[in-house]
Amino acid sequence: MKEKTASAAGQTAHASQDVTPKYFKLEEFSCRCGCGRNNISPELIATLDKVRESAGIALRITSGCRCAKHNEAVGGKSDSAHLEGLAADIAIGGSHERYLVSKAAMAAGVQRLGIGGSLVHMDIDKDKPQEVAWLYA
Repeated sequence: MKEKTASAAGQTAHASQDVTPKYFKLEEFSCRCGCGRNNISPELIATLDKVRESAGIALRITSGCRCAKHNEAVGGKSDSAHLEGLAADIAIGGSHERYLVSKAAMAAGVQRLGIGGSLVHMDIDKDKPQEVAWLYA
């Protein structure tokens, strides 16, 4: 089970939130609705740093943490890994970038990938099926 602590704003936060990303700013993972939710997993950040390093290209996070209201508004599943701070969507500029990011993610140990025309979703939610990849329409 994931270890969490309560933050001052009453939101859940993962333990060891003192991670310092190499290639990202923590603000990049905040909920896009403006509510301030940011319970991003330090393990996910470390994984994304490895993906960035291996892919050799800058990664732009389009969705990290989501509050329930924003998750519903964007059509996310009710049990989305974004709600737990265990997922990130990365903007993709074309097929070569999609290949580089997907390959780097698998090399970094990511076992859950969603592939879309303009994004790659990766999550590290161990409570969901592993070794899966799906397509977004």
